[in-house]
Amino acid sequence: MFKKEDLEQEYNDYANGIIDPRDFYKILYYLFKIFQVIDGPIPKYTYIVKLILLSFALSAFSLLSFSFYHGCDTFDIPLMTEAGTYIILLLYKLLIIHCLKLHRLDYHSMQRTMREDFRFACTTGEKYRKRFFVHHITTRKIYKMIVTFNMCVGVGMNLVSVLFLLYYLITNKSGQGKRPLLFPFWYYDIDFTKTPVYEIAFMYSNFAVLAYAFNFNFYISTQIVWMRQICCKADIVMWHIEDVMHQIRPTRNKMERKAFDNLIRQRMRDIVKHHNSMDLLMTQYAGVYRKLLSFEQLLSAPLVCFSAYSICEKWEESGEINGILLILMMAAIILLFIPSYLCTTLSLKVTSIAFACWNIPFWDASTVIRPYLVLIMQKSLQPLPLKVPGLEEFSMLTFSNKMASAYSFFNMLRQVNRK
Repeated sequence: MFKKEDLEQEYNDYANGIIDPRDFYKILYYLFKIFQVIDGPIPKYTYIVKLILLSFALSAFSLLSFSFYHGCDTFDIPLMTEAGTYIILLLYKLLIIHCLKLHRLDYHSMQRTMREDFRFACTTGEKYRKRFFVHHITTRKIYKMIVTFNMCVGVGMNLVSVLFLLYYLITNKSGQGKRPLLFPFWYYDIDFTKTPVYEIAFMYSNFAVLAYAFNFNFYISTQIVWMRQICCKADIVMWHIEDVMHQIRPTRNKMERKAFDNLIRQRMRDIVKHHNSMDLLMTQYAGVYRKLLSFEQLLSAPLVCFSAYSICEKWEESGEINGILLILMMAAIILLFIPSYLCTTLSLKVTSIAFACWNIPFWDASTVIRPYLVLIMQKSLQPLPLKVPGLEEFSMLTFSNKMASAYSFFNMLRQVNRK
C-alpha cells in the first residue's frame, strides 16, 4: 500500500532514543484529550466542546424525529427514508458518546499498553525496533488518510448544499419553489423555506454535519489504531516465538539441558506476558466497540437502502441528483467496509500465532517447551471476543451479506411505492 522506501526513510526519525507515543500520534492524542479519554489531566475547555457536540446531536435528532413522524403520518416514503437515514446516523453518534463515558478506563489501559510497547521497542526489544516502528508508521498513515477522508465527506456535504443553493438562486430569480436544505426539517406550522428560519436552519445543518464528522473521526481513527495495536502485539509474540529456539540445540549433557530449559522458560515467560497483554487489549477493544459494531451490523443495510431509495425517488420526481445523500451513502459503505476488513485481518493475524508455533524446531528442545506452545496455540485459535449472540461474526463475509440485504430492501421499497 505504501512504498517501502518511504517507510524506511520516515523510520530514520525514530531509529534512536526513546519515542513517546504522544509525540508519535499527535492527532490521535489530541482527539483523546478533546473527548476526555486521555490518560492524564483533562483541560476544562473540552467540556464546552463535548457540550456543543452533544447539543447538536440531540437537537438534530429531535427535529428529524418530527420529520420522520410527519412522513409516517402522510405516508410520504421519500421523506420517511431520508429522515430515517439521518436518525440512524444520529443514534450512532449518541451511542459513540455513551460508550466514551462508559469505557473511559479501557481507553486509559490501551494508552498505557501502547506506552509499554513503545518503551519495549526502544529498550529490551531493540532488535525488533525497525519492524515495530514501520508497522506504526503505516498505521499513522492509514488513520491520517481516513481522518482526511471523513472530514472531506463533511465538508463535501456542506459544499454540495451551498452549490445547490447557488443553483436555485440563479435558476429561480422569481423566488418560486423551495430553497434546498441539507436536512428535511419539519415542525408543524414552521416553514423552513422562509426567511429567517431558512437561513438559521441552513447554517445549523452545516455545522451539525461538521460536528458529526468530527465526532466520527474520533471513533474511526481510534478503532484503526487500537486494532492495529493488537496486530502489532501479535507480531511481537510471533517475533519472540521465531527467536525462542535461538542457540538451543539437542544435548545429552544434563548441565547444558538445564541451562537450555531455564533459557526457554525465561523466553516463554516473555511470550506469555505479551500474549496476555494482547488478549487484554482484545477484550477491552471488544468491550468498547462490540455495541457499536453490533449497531453497524443491524442498521447498515437499512441506512444504505434508505439513502439509495431517496436518491432514486428524487431523480424520478424532479430529475435532480441528491448529491448530499449520494456522498453520504458512498461514505457509509466505505466506512462500514473498514471495520469489517480490520476484524477479518485481526482474526487472521491472531490465528497465525498458532502457525508460528509449528514453524519453530521445538523438537530440538526438551519437553519443557511443549506446555507453553500448547497453551499459546489453544488461546490463539479461539474466536475473537467480538461475537454477539444472535448476530453474525464481524467479517468481510458479513459486510457482503449486509450490502446484498440493502439491495434487496431497496428493490422491495421501490416495488411498494409503485403499487
